[in-house]
Amino acid sequence: MIIRNAKVFIDGKFHDVDVRFDEKCITEIGKNLSGDQIIDTEGNELYAGIIDAHCHGGFMRSFGYESRTEASGTRDEQIEFLSNKLPETGVTTVFPTLASDLSNFEESREAVLHIRSMRPKLKGADLMKFHFEATYLNLDRYIEEGGEYPLPTREHSDWLVSNDYSDVAFICVAPDMPGAMEWIRYVSSRGIIPEIGYTKCTAEQVIEAADNGLGTCSHIFNGYVPMHHRDSSAVAGIMLDDRVKAQITMDGYHVAPAWVKLVIKAKGIENCYGITDLSSVSGLPDGENVLPDGTVVVTRDGFNWRTDGHILSGNNTMNQIMYRAHNTVGLSREQVGLLYTENPASCLRITDRGKIEVGRKSDFVIMDQDYNVIKTIINGQIFYQN
Repeated sequence: MIIRNAKVFIDGKFHDVDVRFDEKCITEIGKNLSGDQIIDTEGNELYAGIIDAHCHGGFMRSFGYESRTEASGTRDEQIEFLSNKLPETGVTTVFPTLASDLSNFEESREAVLHIRSMRPKLKGADLMKFHFEATYLNLDRYIEEGGEYPLPTREHSDWLVSNDYSDVAFICVAPDMPGAMEWIRYVSSRGIIPEIGYTKCTAEQVIEAADNGLGTCSHIFNGYVPMHHRDSSAVAGIMLDDRVKAQITMDGYHVAPAWVKLVIKAKGIENCYGITDLSSVSGLPDGENVLPDGTVVVTRDGFNWRTDGHILSGNNTMNQIMYRAHNTVGLSREQVGLLYTENPASCLRITDRGKIEVGRKSDFVIMDQDYNVIKTIINGQIFYQN
C-alpha cells in the first residue's frame, strides 16, 4: 500500500514524498513510489498515528470506570468503545489515565486488570501503557479532609500494578512528600518514567528529583502552586531542567497562549509534548447536561463547567485541540505537528511508532487544513474513514 499526494510530516517539516507500508511497518519513503494499491490524499496532511499520553476517557465512558458512566456499559464495553472511538480523532495509541486520588485505589487497580484482559481483543487505538495521575499528591486544593492518601512507597506501587510494571508508562508523585526521592529511584529502576504533579515543591526539589530519575510532568501549570517571582516553584524547576519533559494542554484556556509559548521557548520545543486530558464528560453536546448520577455539567465553547463556574475539563478531542493550538494559541502548523505527533514518542522514549520512519508501525492519520480527520490507518489497515 502506498500513500500518495500528501504533505508528509517528518522531522518537524512537511515533505512531498510517498509512503509505502504493509500491515507491520513502514517499508519505504520516497518520491514517485510505484505500486498497485494507492491511497490518494489529494494534497492533505499525513501524520504518524497520534499518541495521547494523558486520556481518562470521553463520550461518557471512562478507562477507570466511574459511577457517572455506569449507564454507558460494563467496564469492558467502555474500554472497547474508547479504543474504537479515539481513532476518529486521530489517536492510534493511548495511555489509559487513572486519577487515583479522585477515585478509590482499588478501582484503579481493578481497571488495570480489566484493561490488560481486554487488550488482545481490541482492534482500534492501542492501549499501550498506563498513566497513573496524581497518585502521590501533596497540593492542598486536591486533598479532601479525612481522605486517605498513601505515601510513595515501593510496596504501594507494587500492589497498585499487581507487581507488573511492564505496561506502565509513568506514575505521578509530589517530590516534596516523605520518601519521594527513594521512590523515584525505585520506579526508575523498574523502567517507569516518574512524573511530577500536584505538588508544592521547590525548583531545587525538581532538580533533585531529576537527578534521581524524574522524567516528565503532568500538564505543566495545572496542578501546581501558581508562579510568583519571590518563590522557587515547581514550574520554574520544570522549565529549567530539560530532563523533565513538559506535558502541555494547548486548548487556549487551561494554559494561556503566552505561557504555552514561554514554556516552548524556555525548554525548547523538543522537550515539550501535547495531550488532550480528555475526561469521561468530554464530548458532551453544548448546553446543560444532566449526568446519570445527577451532576449537572454546563458545556459551552469547547469546555465543561460545574454550575458554580468551576471548570471540569476540556471538551475538545485530539484533532480539535490541534486546531485550537494553531488557531487560538497561535502555533505554526510545524509546531503543532511536532508537539502532537512526533514529540510524544521522542519525549517518552517510544521508538516503534509516533513518527513516519522506515521500520516504525504503519499507523497514520490523514487530516485536512482544519485538522478534520479524513482517514485513520492502524496496523496498515484503514480503521476510520470520514
